[in-house]
Amino acid sequence: MSSDNLLERAFMARIRADEYREDLAALQQEFDERPDVIEIKRQIDRCEEERRQCIAQAKAAGISKQGSFRLKVRTRKQRTVIPKLFFAKHGAEAFVECATIAIGKAEALLGKAALDDCCEVQVKELGATVEYVRPEGSE
Repeated sequence: MSSDNLLERAFMARIRADEYREDLAALQQEFDERPDVIEIKRQIDRCEEERRQCIAQAKAAGISKQGSFRLKVRTRKQRTVIPKLFFAKHGAEAFVECATIAIGKAEALLGKAALDDCCEVQVKELGATVEYVRPEGSE
């Protein structure tokens, strides 16, 4: 049943994919409700909670190494520009060149209408779908 109509094929493929997703969800639910699976998930949760508690206790006690085991804490630095300080040090031209204004914060402060002539709008395609359109006169 291969049609030359690409849009019809795309539409039907989406319907088939949705049906497969429903089948998969039903199987996943059956699997998740099995007593042995539930018990294994509980065991995993207990182990993860024990791990979290042990790490928290080690940190609180200042333990970073015990025997052959070392506590390794991963960190990440995140720098944030303080707008007022940046402006004071580098001036208006650099500030305007680098600044990004969060639209939500600006709207909350000034109101949506106040931004209408200050914004550029870009339209980005998020995806495409095919819809069935009933032929005219077939009711």
